[in-house]
Amino acid sequence: MRKLPPLKALHAFEAAARHESVTKAAAELNVSHSAISQQIKILEQHFNQKLFQKKGNGIELTPKVRNFLKDVTESLDQIAVASENLSISNVVNRISVNATPTFSVQWLVPRVAEFQRQFPRIEVRTETSTTDLLGKDYDTSDVIIRRFPMKRTGMECTRILDDITVAVAAPSLLEMVALAEPADLLRFKLLHIKSRISAWPNWFRKAGIETSQTLSGQIFDHIFLGLASARSGAGICLCPRVLVEDELKSGRLVALFPELYVVGPGFYALYDTKSRNLRNVQRLIDWLKHDATGGPLSSQDVEWELYT
Repeated sequence: MRKLPPLKALHAFEAAARHESVTKAAAELNVSHSAISQQIKILEQHFNQKLFQKKGNGIELTPKVRNFLKDVTESLDQIAVASENLSISNVVNRISVNATPTFSVQWLVPRVAEFQRQFPRIEVRTETSTTDLLGKDYDTSDVIIRRFPMKRTGMECTRILDDITVAVAAPSLLEMVALAEPADLLRFKLLHIKSRISAWPNWFRKAGIETSQTLSGQIFDHIFLGLASARSGAGICLCPRVLVEDELKSGRLVALFPELYVVGPGFYALYDTKSRNLRNVQRLIDWLKHDATGGPLSSQDVEWELYT
């Protein structure tokens, strides 16, 4: 059995500590000044110690209570998020989509914005995961998008995008050096993504150039960080073409030897076929489906080694 302090008093304490003011805490919680003071006294009696000390016209925590406030605030935040998630789970016209940060920023968010203009009664919430791995995401998300096929009991997985990886760089990086052949890229700084550290060796191998499996260059946790570095002219990045199509059209980035690319399995969407919101989920997935190459790829085309 959990031994908890009085939760009403804990709520008042957290507000007063955060504002360093009983008056501001009372205004936030829409109660009287004396009500906050009374709850603080209850909590001080529970812990048998003073929690606050005077600070000018306000109050501040005693030194040994500061860590306690941090834990209390984080716990209340978690309860608030959990409560919101439970509330929205019953909203049929709301869809939560979980994807990686790069895919969300570079591709998903602009298309979701257009989807909502076409279907204003369907609200789409975009959530991000810092890893491709599936944790609890499939428990709370209506749609999960990843750069590989997924399999979960009772869930459907459908391919929404081709994955053609190309080398890109800022035009400014190329102004002083002419590129005659793929091997010329070895003269530049190559930008690497931690989760796909073998991407550059595989790209050069596709070009018929044998290199070390470990090439020098800066390593980033996410593709969007590598792209930001490439846009600044710091080096050359490998990324799925669909994620930089707009930047290639605008000229902010240039595809180097575009005829040379590596094909990945594709981007896939996973969703629950028993969802009460299935009709809207399928409508969103149909909207997002995009044929980047003019036709589906066969399994023989996929160069899986890029993803090892």
